[in-house]
Amino acid sequence: MQEWHEPPETQKITENRSINHIKCELHKGVDDAIRKYYGAGQRSGNKADWIKDWLATVTLKLTVDEKGSANPGLSWVRTLSDTRSFTLGAGGNASSEATRIETISFTYPLRELRSARPVVNPCEKAGELLIEGDLKIGQFLDKKIFLSTVPGTIIGPYSAFSYEVTFVVVYGSSVTPTWKLVEFTANPDSPFLNATRTRTHDVTITIAPPGDAAAEAAAIHNAALIGQAAAAAIRKGGP
Repeated sequence: MQEWHEPPETQKITENRSINHIKCELHKGVDDAIRKYYGAGQRSGNKADWIKDWLATVTLKLTVDEKGSANPGLSWVRTLSDTRSFTLGAGGNASSEATRIETISFTYPLRELRSARPVVNPCEKAGELLIEGDLKIGQFLDKKIFLSTVPGTIIGPYSAFSYEVTFVVVYGSSVTPTWKLVEFTANPDSPFLNATRTRTHDVTITIAPPGDAAAEAAAIHNAALIGQAAAAAIRKGGP
């Protein structure tokens, strides 16, 4: 899963940082939202701290897809006269593709999560493109708790709500050495060697109360994972 120039140990460190970043954004997002809407929740008859005893189920899916191809070509040109020539082209193609997927799922009781030291500093790393960037979990939680404080908007408590984030980074390179002799030209058109690497990070978070709502929350969470798989197949060009 790590880059070609990194040692195998790098991936363990990366996954640990990614999970702790998700944990940090959840912790900070819940704290900030409860602090912001606590008073508004009491005035509307809905306590803003209803989320304290809920559970957050997180699924982290890491995908790396590598493709490589070789497309050698040869063109032979034979001059027959001043106005006529004969050209013969030949080529070959070889390609390979490897996909590696790792999926982990875990659940945070929000009360236990919030019992740790409050998060003061920003969780994200500046300039980070993948999971260690800004997942905007706090913005998502802010909107959901706000809706619960508006009288008549949510009739009864939430059953569950889910949030998804997908990061896709694609990079690659190609090489086309060309030799031109009197009658022969090697690799006149297509890239001789081509390689691409696609890294995809998917995060799905479903927040729900414990107890009877667990089955509905699981159904919502699984539906989100199925949707992610379908989207990944479409991006890849599958059926």
